[in-house]
Amino acid sequence: MKLKILISTILFLVSFESFAYQKEIDKFFKLYEEGRIVEAVDSIYSTNKWMSNKSDEIQNVKTQMQNLQTLVGEYHGKVKLGEESLEDRLTYISYLTMFERQPVRLEFVFYRPKDKWIIYSYSFDDNIDEELIDFSRKKIVGRMEGS
Repeated sequence: MKLKILISTILFLVSFESFAYQKEIDKFFKLYEEGRIVEAVDSIYSTNKWMSNKSDEIQNVKTQMQNLQTLVGEYHGKVKLGEESLEDRLTYISYLTMFERQPVRLEFVFYRPKDKWIIYSYSFDDNIDEELIDFSRKKIVGRMEGS
């Protein structure tokens, strides 16, 4: 019985901790989907006081995000691709966002130096198709070698 309680408590704490950074990501997407792009970027970076030292880089991200729809068309939603954690201290979360012209990957890395999760990095790119092709080729070749 004590083991069940301990396991339940651990699972609750792990899910609560991951909820903290997921809440920040959800807030980012809510602002983005409302067309409040600059606020979305400010929101995701607001979890880390050290980001103020990178104001030029953050301004560049804001500008690129504002110009994104001009390049790839209207936004049509998102899909979470996955999440990986290292020792419950560093977590990578990847999303595929769908636009009229092409998909764009958004990547969030959160870091927990003590008890709170903070954004460590945020980026986006459109190279996901190249990686999908490379991954698929390796997978197909692996199947052929195993035959």
